[in-house]
Amino acid sequence: MARINPERREVTTSVVVYGAPKVGKTTILHCIQDRVTPERRGGYAPFGSDSGVAALLDWLPLDLGVIAGWRARVDLYAIPDQRHADATRRLILADTDGVLFAADAQAGRLAENVAALGSLRANLDDHDGRPRELPLVFLYTKHDLPAELLLTRAALNQELNPRGHPDFACSALRGEGVLEALHAVITAVMRQLGPAREQAR
Repeated sequence: MARINPERREVTTSVVVYGAPKVGKTTILHCIQDRVTPERRGGYAPFGSDSGVAALLDWLPLDLGVIAGWRARVDLYAIPDQRHADATRRLILADTDGVLFAADAQAGRLAENVAALGSLRANLDDHDGRPRELPLVFLYTKHDLPAELLLTRAALNQELNPRGHPDFACSALRGEGVLEALHAVITAVMRQLGPAREQAR
């Protein structure tokens, strides 16, 4: 959950990049790191890696500067969908303020995208089994591949995003669409936190 310091007028939030295996979550974080000015980013860090096992999460802290009179920071996390990261995934999602859902636009990966979205929703349920309502932005990856392999954004939205959350086509390898999606989710998070910042004054 967001950490608000009214005395220093600082707010720190967290956003999770979530999606099926091999959808490009880590590549998305690398893309952001490469395109954000050095004074706005911390060091990219994979945590929990050892021989033969993927990192438990990837982390990229960003300093957004001053927004509406508050110093704003965001911690970006990408968590693998493998079983060994279950506890880490639940812990990070319990405290997240927004989600960037990465879905592979290839037609052959649709079922995996649907399963990952179901996993996200299950992990976002509160202790009473009710879904938490968080800012959610869809990022459709792999748009550097031939168009004949890909579903259209309309088709992907029909299957994954019927409620009409913001969505972006992207190629993380080319850096296309990623920063736009990041801006959208951070804007939504800061807007949702507006009342909490006012109460903390």
